[in-house]
Amino acid sequence: RPENALDLERVFEVALEEGVALEVNGLPDRLDLSGEHVRDALLAGVRVVCSTDAHSVRGLGNMTLSVATARRGWATPADVVNTRSLPAILER
Repeated sequence: RPENALDLERVFEVALEEGVALEVNGLPDRLDLSGEHVRDALLAGVRVVCSTDAHSVRGLGNMTLSVATARRGWATPADVVNTRSLPAILER
């Protein structure tokens, strides 16, 4: 699908201001953040979360694509919020 016409630099600024992570969506039709976008987000200091966008058990397999997209953006487990335990997430 075509890219959204977004000012991603501004999205990154707001994410930092609000203390939120950006979603790396694993649904093949919803790859809103490309690997390049993930890399740009990380360089801006924004954390990411990998998701499946699953609406059924079958959709849980989308995590593979989400993780692959994050890795193409050079994300390490330390960059991905949902690789941490709940207490570690809450203390941040």
